[in-house]
Amino acid sequence: SPSPLQSLGPLFRVHPQHAGAAKRPRTSSANPVARGVGRLANQPAHVAAGRVHTDSPTHSTPAKRMATAAAPIARSKRGGHTSSSSAAALFYPFRALGYITESAPFAVQRRGTESFVTVSAGKAWQIYNCDKLRLVMVGPQFPADITALAAKGDLTFAGVGRDIVVCRRAHRVCTLEGHAATVTHLFAFGTNLISVCAGGRVLSWDMSRDAIDHLDGHRSGASKRAADLAKVSMATDKAQNTQDDLDSNDADNSKGEQGDDKDTDTDTDEGDAGKPRPSEFILPDGFECTAVCHPDTYLNKMLLGSSDGRLLLLNIVTGRNVHIFLPEAMGNTSGAAVTTLENSPALDTMAVGLSSGRVLIHNILFDKRVVDFGHDGSGKPVRCCSFSSGQGEPMLAVGGDSGTVSVWSLEGKRLRSLITGAHDGAVVAAHFFPGQPVLMTAGGDNAVKQWIFDNQDGSARLLRFRAGHSAPPTHVTFYGEGKRLLSAGGDRALRVFSTIQDQQSKELSQVNVERRAKKLKLAEQELKLPPIRGIAWCEVRERDWANVVTCHVGEPRAYTWRLSNGVLGEHVLVPPSKVGRDGVSDKGKPVCSVAVSACGNFAVIGTEGGDVHRFNLQSGQHRGAFKRTAAEEGKTAETTSAPTGPRRQLNLRGGARSIWNMADKSYGMSGSGNARTAPAHVGAVAAIATDGSNKQVITGGSADGMVRVWNFAAQHLEGEMDTGCGVQLMSLHKPGALVAAAGVDMVVRVLDVAGMRRVRSLKGAKTPVRALEFSSDGRWILAATIDGAVLVWDVPAARLLQTMRMSADSPVVGLSLSPAMDMLATVHEGRRGVYLWANSQMYSAAPLGHATSAAATPAKGVNEDGEDDQDEEDEDNQENKGGAGSRRGEVYCDLPRLHAEVNDGGEIVLGASASDDDEAGDDDAGDAETQREKKKQTREKAAAAALSVRPDFPEPAAPGLATMALLPRTQWLGLLHLDTIRERNKPIAPPEKPKDAPFFLPTTAGLDRNPVFDLEADTGDDDGEGADAARSRILTANGEGGGDVEGVLLRLLRRGKTNAEAAEDASLSKATPAYSTAKAAKAKGKSSRGTKRGAADANDAGGGGGEGQGLADVTPAPGGPYAEAMAHLRKQGPSALDAEIRALGPWDVTTMTDADADELADVLDFFAAEIPSGRNFELLHALLAHFLRVHGTALAERERLRIRAERVRTAARKAWSGLDQLMQEVRCALGFFGGQHGQ
Repeated sequence: SPSPLQSLGPLFRVHPQHAGAAKRPRTSSANPVARGVGRLANQPAHVAAGRVHTDSPTHSTPAKRMATAAAPIARSKRGGHTSSSSAAALFYPFRALGYITESAPFAVQRRGTESFVTVSAGKAWQIYNCDKLRLVMVGPQFPADITALAAKGDLTFAGVGRDIVVCRRAHRVCTLEGHAATVTHLFAFGTNLISVCAGGRVLSWDMSRDAIDHLDGHRSGASKRAADLAKVSMATDKAQNTQDDLDSNDADNSKGEQGDDKDTDTDTDEGDAGKPRPSEFILPDGFECTAVCHPDTYLNKMLLGSSDGRLLLLNIVTGRNVHIFLPEAMGNTSGAAVTTLENSPALDTMAVGLSSGRVLIHNILFDKRVVDFGHDGSGKPVRCCSFSSGQGEPMLAVGGDSGTVSVWSLEGKRLRSLITGAHDGAVVAAHFFPGQPVLMTAGGDNAVKQWIFDNQDGSARLLRFRAGHSAPPTHVTFYGEGKRLLSAGGDRALRVFSTIQDQQSKELSQVNVERRAKKLKLAEQELKLPPIRGIAWCEVRERDWANVVTCHVGEPRAYTWRLSNGVLGEHVLVPPSKVGRDGVSDKGKPVCSVAVSACGNFAVIGTEGGDVHRFNLQSGQHRGAFKRTAAEEGKTAETTSAPTGPRRQLNLRGGARSIWNMADKSYGMSGSGNARTAPAHVGAVAAIATDGSNKQVITGGSADGMVRVWNFAAQHLEGEMDTGCGVQLMSLHKPGALVAAAGVDMVVRVLDVAGMRRVRSLKGAKTPVRALEFSSDGRWILAATIDGAVLVWDVPAARLLQTMRMSADSPVVGLSLSPAMDMLATVHEGRRGVYLWANSQMYSAAPLGHATSAAATPAKGVNEDGEDDQDEEDEDNQENKGGAGSRRGEVYCDLPRLHAEVNDGGEIVLGASASDDDEAGDDDAGDAETQREKKKQTREKAAAAALSVRPDFPEPAAPGLATMALLPRTQWLGLLHLDTIRERNKPIAPPEKPKDAPFFLPTTAGLDRNPVFDLEADTGDDDGEGADAARSRILTANGEGGGDVEGVLLRLLRRGKTNAEAAEDASLSKATPAYSTAKAAKAKGKSSRGTKRGAADANDAGGGGGEGQGLADVTPAPGGPYAEAMAHLRKQGPSALDAEIRALGPWDVTTMTDADADELADVLDFFAAEIPSGRNFELLHALLAHFLRVHGTALAERERLRIRAERVRTAARKAWSGLDQLMQEVRCALGFFGGQHGQ
């Protein structure tokens, strides 16, 4: 069938030749450039030859990951250098949310029946499935933002600054260097990669399969094959260049000799033999490449656009400049720069986008213009074009800096539809899916959208999209249990982000904004609500009515949102207007603060005029105002009660008992001094908070500096506290009735609402506080200041734990701590994402509330008795020297990655940031093997140092406290119901026989039914000494004549027992020197007997001498002497734990031997030592219950086992009694309040 574009004229004809044949346009012989005088030139090594950085191995080593997770290094980038700090940060970088795409155009490729789009998200790229726009893959983090993208199969090419990073799937393979300016365009063409930089240079890279496999190092023998191919290629290029020099006769002899010398030097360079080198194309004078495209059926041809409006047809094999298209012939009389090139479904036809806002359809075979489109009339540059294909009317979509997408009908040569405000920023990429009326666009507003043209008028509607904040967010708060986040910023949007699945993140709709914008022909941004300045929520009534309230800049009303439906609520909270004496109604001041009650039924809003109003969220009706009497306005009162005096009876139906009189909030007072007419505050209401029992409302004034406590139901003043300065922010700890108020004097005051007094004054901030958060347990207060510092105070100890700098160039503008205190969310100035940080106190061995920073400093204003000292505070305010928060004690952290770092075992690694990749990208490529070996040794040392001080499980916060293992509940609870689980999971079909394997492959010991082959083990087939050194895979050789059948758990338990005895002997020998001498003599005599058990203990202890050897060098290991055994048990599932426990002791009680009794005794000693420590409380008791259930009968057979069992019972009873006593108090209190104390 003929092409749809043939209707445009006779120039759009299908070429009769074969589709793969090369085409040569008709050129004039008078044009020397058109005759092709250019040639491919390999630049010398010191001028333009590219370098390749191999980043193999592609996966980070486990040592690096463990070191990063165990002891993350805080880095400082001040002064242009990076310095490490000895203090560990309280929060580790985890991941970033809300990044969809940036300004770099996306790359679309079809694989099988599905299409995938690769987009840039700042310093990393992401791959989405185009069917549902579901995130498929996230690439590695780069040291700088991505400027260009290209994709081919499993390979992704990203331009990062002047370099090109090659990735195979999600792992970085190599870095290509050759450009002197920023890479602006990448184009994958066959086995070549065409790259263009800002300076206009065009390079070609060999990205064939052999070259990539050589760089990646996956295939055996690839290095030799790639080196041979490179040598043959360079020899061919040299011969071709020599032949061209002989034929041209214009080259100078000196230049030819110099070129030969350069080629000779290149050939003898053995270090570059296996590395792909770029080939630079010599372009015409003044030709600065700005766009690149491949015309269909033009074999080995590329079409380049320049900044002066010219086009160049280039042969990438021979390097010849085939033809130059002048701007006058294309109708570009002004010589506007070419910004984009797009190939059309019709042969020989190209779309040329110009910086003047015009789009030209040009026939490159005849060098004639076909049609000229004007885009949207804004005159802004065109950035992308795309042609539709398949059935239906042929269309051309054009996008540019104006954010509008214009769709042109190619048959009628007219404007078909206009998508006004398709993106809030520039449209950087557009793509029509083949055979579908679906257009995908990407813009600078951090959004990828798909439009479908199925409306009756031919216009497009939004089909699906993925978007983040188009402007940096300024507010963020955790919602509910901490699985969702609410954020708002300068883009006038309220968004909800899911910390679990990115697909659940969305923007809350503002009701028909798109339809109204289309009707009024305006951008959606102009019809949205003003930027949000405050957010409040309550999840209790989420499914019933609106449960989120926001206040906006300059708006005298507050808006409600239905989070369950993701739309704007049906009610707008408008404070009642005030009617002045002249009868003129005052529209009211803007709302500046909001709060939602704990029941979810009421919203409390504060205005800049000092008024505080209460509304019902279900009906949106006004339910009274919080006002003061004239007496309360004139003087400061600590406590007030309900006004007394004669009530005024309203002349309404029902009399004094009518509902109207009962609803009178003036308490029936006459117009005397007891009437409540004064506003809640003088000046703006800076913050509002409601307690957890709906009894009190706390407000803070920014002008009067008062923190007032109001009765929620009666709406009268209960008390007030003077802070001495204006209040900027407040955060309430609802369970403890403590409120933190940040003042303009940079001091955070902790106020007791119940006692109406100030209990703490926390200092350390150098600039005013812009974000404040109280932790859910009431121990920490976090504050972000204007200078970018994040301060963490310990409230009970009144100490500044740490001052963190979470970015060198992007200060924190908002933060929120999750209710579980495991995650901290921050938003930063100039960044459109929401960053998550993991609490190191929750994921490391340091106890909660412990100051891990060496710069922890006591807060000022609190004396030794913990009481506030006003005089000391005033003196400190005047001096304000040194002390807490000094830059000497600050900890610098890098921003989190786009995604969480995962190790080889699939576990998330905390603390991994972009700095790790920065270091990898800064290494010199001279000796890749040496660099990799040095980095590997450094990581292994860091991992060893980190693991030596950090156990794999949490330590008790204090002696005698029970600490949970923080394992999944099913891992230890399944032991109690293992029989039921096995019966439920009983297989229906018999197990299949595993596939046969070669007999000579050794296997590893384990509990799996299928064999696990150890490919790296030595089979011991060599004759001589190698055969004698081979060890049995069945017996553990502890002696010369054989060994004991000993499992991994038993060996670790006995090693732990040896460590415990050594530690005990070391402590006794240090206390009494006589004991040390006697113990050494006893050990010397015992070593001469050489029993099998003694040899095993000595072997496990790591020394060949007696037990007393090296006692002085023994130090307590983190996690106790049985740390290795506990780490082994924590990794096992319920079935594996059951198998490990059943493998201990005798198979039959009647045939129990002394060796079996020794095994059970070692296990009982393990429980007796670990239970009092308080570590892994629930796991240990589950293991003990299962152990007694399996081996209870065997323990009753031997006297020494019964003695050890009694010792374990004493330890378990003591550990449980303290916990049971605390729980009993709670049970009694709940029973009393629940009316069940007498039952």
